[in-house]
Amino acid sequence: MIAAMNTNLTNQVAIVTGAAGPYGEAIARALAAAGARVALNDINPDRIARLAAEIRDSGGEAIDITADVGNKFQCVNIVESTREVWGRLDILVNAISVRPHTSVIKMDEWEWMRCMDVNLKGTFLMSQLCGRVMSDENSDRGGAIINLVHTEKPSDPINAAFAASMAGVVGFAHACAREYEPYRIGVHTILLGEGDNPTATRLDDAGLPTDLAAAVVALCDDPDRARPSRLFLAA
Repeated sequence: MIAAMNTNLTNQVAIVTGAAGPYGEAIARALAAAGARVALNDINPDRIARLAAEIRDSGGEAIDITADVGNKFQCVNIVESTREVWGRLDILVNAISVRPHTSVIKMDEWEWMRCMDVNLKGTFLMSQLCGRVMSDENSDRGGAIINLVHTEKPSDPINAAFAASMAGVVGFAHACAREYEPYRIGVHTILLGEGDNPTATRLDDAGLPTDLAAAVVALCDDPDRARPSRLFLAA
C-alpha cells in the first residue's frame, strides 16, 4: 500500500493532462495541496480555468492550458508554456482518455484514430517531450511520470479501440521506464478498474479519485521514484 503522508512537493512543477476529468482534477488538487505548482491541461477550457482559479484561491499555484494532446504542436505548447511560467518540470501525470462507444463492425477509421491519438499517441508525445526536459535539466533530482490506464469492466460494452489504446499505454510505459531509468525518471502505471493482474501491486483504499490522488502524490514524493517501472492496480 502507498499512502500519501507528510508529502512535500514544494517548488516542484507538475503537468496534469485530463485535468477536467474526475481523476485528473483530484490529482491536480492533491499535487497543489502538497506544494507543487500545477499546469492543468484539457480540451475543455472552462473546467480547467475554474479549477485553476479554485487552486489559486486556496493558496496554491496553478495555470490552465487548453490543448489537444493528440497534436504534437499543442503538446509542445503545454510543456513550453509551463516552463515559461515556472522554469522547470518535475512531474507528468497522463490522466486524459477518450472512449468511443462504437462496435468494431460499425466503427469508422476516424473514431479508431481519435482514440489512439489521444490515449496512446498523447501519452507518447507528452512522455517524450517531458522526458527530454527532465533528462536535460534534472540530473540532480530526476522526475516522475504517472500514467492512468482504464481497464474494461465485465459490465462495460465491448470497446475494441479503447481496450487497444489502453493496452498500448501499458506496453509503452514499461519500455519508456527502461529508457528513462538512467536519468532517474520514474515511469509508473496505475490500472483503474476491476479484475486482477499478477504483476501489479494493489493500491489499498484507492477506489475513489481522492484516494487515488493521494497515492499519485506519494509516488511523486518517493525518494526512490526512479526505481524500475511499477504497475499498480486500483480497483
